[in-house]
Amino acid sequence: MRDEKWRCTLPINPDRLTRYDCFRALTEDQRQAVAQLGEEECFYAEHVLFREGERGTQLFILDVGEVEVLYNIGDEGPARVDSVCGGEILGCSSLVEPYTYNSTVRCSTEIETLVLDAEALRKLMEEDCRIGYSIQNILIRKLLDRIMDFRLSA
Repeated sequence: MRDEKWRCTLPINPDRLTRYDCFRALTEDQRQAVAQLGEEECFYAEHVLFREGERGTQLFILDVGEVEVLYNIGDEGPARVDSVCGGEILGCSSLVEPYTYNSTVRCSTEIETLVLDAEALRKLMEEDCRIGYSIQNILIRKLLDRIMDFRLSA
């Protein structure tokens, strides 16, 4: 059986964070502080990043690839409700009490992602309100866009 994760774990380059809306407004020092909280990681298709109901310990910024979002619906088990491609943020519930993932996310393809320690990021967001505001503002906007897309597709 192959390892679920490629062996390409790398430190995050702070300049790379400017590719993502939620970090673009941050200063160089603030991006450096965020970059120290995680790594770039790669995963094979079918790998589960996190499961509904698990404690939210990591925030993922999907760079390359596609994942599917699953929800447990009654006795039927997990049902696919969405697919997400590069540039999207996954595991937002790791930043909001009670810090529990509210969906399961599984890789549809091989992916490359930034993985941030959610607890450390929450602490940084509390210590530097500009970082917190920037990240939360973009997360809320992206979540509202997802809700609207979901409503329009229903």
